[in-house]
Amino acid sequence: MSFNSFKLSNRTGFALPLAILVITVVAAGLAAGFAATTSEFTANAAEKSQHRAYQIAETGLEQFLVLRSTKKTNGQPFCDHCFDPITADSEWTRVSLPGGYADIVAVKVRPIVGTQNAIFFIRSRGVDTSVKLSGATSATAAERTVGEYALWNTQTINVSAAWVSLSGLNKNGTGVISGVDQCGQQPSVAGVMVDKGDLHIQGGSFYPDGNPPVDTSNTFTQLKAKVNIDWAAVMANAITPDYEIPGDNFPPGSDFDADPDFWPVIRIHTNNYTLPNHGRGMIIADSNFTISGSNMWDGIVLIGGMLTSNGNNTTAGATLSGLNFLIGGTPQTSSIDDSQANGQKTYVYNSCNVSSAATRLKRYVALPNTWMDDVAGW
Repeated sequence: MSFNSFKLSNRTGFALPLAILVITVVAAGLAAGFAATTSEFTANAAEKSQHRAYQIAETGLEQFLVLRSTKKTNGQPFCDHCFDPITADSEWTRVSLPGGYADIVAVKVRPIVGTQNAIFFIRSRGVDTSVKLSGATSATAAERTVGEYALWNTQTINVSAAWVSLSGLNKNGTGVISGVDQCGQQPSVAGVMVDKGDLHIQGGSFYPDGNPPVDTSNTFTQLKAKVNIDWAAVMANAITPDYEIPGDNFPPGSDFDADPDFWPVIRIHTNNYTLPNHGRGMIIADSNFTISGSNMWDGIVLIGGMLTSNGNNTTAGATLSGLNFLIGGTPQTSSIDDSQANGQKTYVYNSCNVSSAATRLKRYVALPNTWMDDVAGW
């Protein structure tokens, strides 16, 4: 019997099952590959989304600390559920950011104790809405919660006199400079405070008032300590302005007339800038500044150089000039670098106006080494 007699001659239909088997194996391999790729893509997307949620949470918390007491561009308050932290136990708001939002909650953990400020724990839950991650039941957004302990700072500005001038004061003409609180809430302070030998009075009837009416008892070094302003930090924008000149226009008097709660912070870089109209709030001038005519100002006036006040005008709050000497130099005892009070001046201390103008200085101050980057959300 030959070998060929055992050869199978009927192989009909063998190719189709083999093709199906090969297709099945290849399909299973492709499905596994796609599944692995999808899983890796989802994991990478989830990780990136978690990073974005963390950044949103951190940014929201930082914005809350800086902008809590400000208003949005539409005039609405930045914090829509904020109260007086001295009496309230908590406050909250939502900060909208590109690609998500942060829900901020500040909870009081210790009230004011003596002279120590209240302590709050502030948490920020960041939500990334730019990518939806597939969950077991539905698409969800990545979330991350961070937190930090902070003091509620109530120290605003140390008012030692109605007008403190580190560079001296030259008074020419009549007028009143009074440290008696026009608001009736605080004890009287000095009317005028300059360092020894740097008050020059030239003609007219000058009527200072306060406790004492005029204080020239301090040396320049002692006066600097009493001012107690970190002027270098102020010059580095530690107080974020609402208006900055040049760049912005000084708010017109009609804006102040229309809104009694309008107490902006106005930063002026222009030397020898003149107050254009009446108003209220906080003026921070880098160098010399002039108030002329009958323009009135309520609040705080912080002048780096010389303040020249001409005409019949009134400032009710607290005025400090010559502040650039806090960061270098020594003023001359002659009148060459004095601030000038010419004409019929009225400069009075008003603690209510000071408090309103210093609202932005009342803020949360983060406690060092209390940052938490993975807080349980609730």
